[in-house]
Amino acid sequence: MEPLRHALLAFSALSALAVAGVAGFSYFEGLEPLKALYLTVATLTTVGYGDVHPETYAGRIFATALMISGVGVGLYALTAIVEMMFEGRLSEAFGIVRAKKSISKMKNHKIICGAGRTGKVVIEEFLREGVEFVVIERNSRIVADLRRRGIPVVEGDATKDEVLREAGVERASGLVSTLPSDCDNILLCISARDLNPRIEIATRASSEEAAKRLRSIGANRVVMVEAIGGRRLAKSLLKPAILDFVDFVTAGVGETSLESLTVEPHMKIAGKKMKDLRLRERTGAMVIAIIRGGKIISNISPEEEIKAGDTVVFIGSKKALKRLEELEFF
Repeated sequence: MEPLRHALLAFSALSALAVAGVAGFSYFEGLEPLKALYLTVATLTTVGYGDVHPETYAGRIFATALMISGVGVGLYALTAIVEMMFEGRLSEAFGIVRAKKSISKMKNHKIICGAGRTGKVVIEEFLREGVEFVVIERNSRIVADLRRRGIPVVEGDATKDEVLREAGVERASGLVSTLPSDCDNILLCISARDLNPRIEIATRASSEEAAKRLRSIGANRVVMVEAIGGRRLAKSLLKPAILDFVDFVTAGVGETSLESLTVEPHMKIAGKKMKDLRLRERTGAMVIAIIRGGKIISNISPEEEIKAGDTVVFIGSKKALKRLEELEFF
């Protein structure tokens, strides 16, 4: 039972005892209701009798039973009140301990620094994609909300090394920085890169100057949120159908979806020509682009060779992409 239900049950039991006490003393002692109430309160609180006390044999037996019942119900009520006051804090404390243990076991996870408006969008995307992640947030109200949702969170300043370590930055595969200040994002990227030279860092920037600085200190991806938002607003009027299609295939909610694969040297696909792979014939998925050396190859010929280091972008149904993952040359 919830603490509130315990407290309500205890209050109901005390009220029932009070009513029973007034009725019992009125009947056995012949007292008027006010005196019966006074005698009932004195009995339940065990403060001792004054000028009014049970005089009949039956009244004394009733008072004894009322005392015993009153002490029991009173202790139950006190326990319920204490439980209601402190159980939330204890549960929160145990939840923090469990979260810390869970975070300490994470490997190749993602870290989201900041759970503001941009960070919340990243959180929802990661949840939808089933990505293992932990959030770093300094706002205690937001932290409490995330913990209620069962989301692993570290409370603190993401620019501090000890907070990053608590989030498992040395074992993480990626970090997203959504802090509102460019200075904080720069400091965070420096700290994260120093603690884990292999981590992939994606960060926001509010200006081109800040973006250049972030790239120079090791950020793999820099997103200018305002610029992207402005371009999307323009495209929503100029080319709405294209924007709708991109949103549809990237959201992953429909049948058609996009996936990408970075080709490692050990993969059998490396060094193969498109015509030899016969991907569309074998899976139903289609290669729509190859990213090589920062350049995008979109007009892909059958003679195009897949090279180690390429990022191949596929489009197809979820079933086709699933079959693609099962091919032996990956």
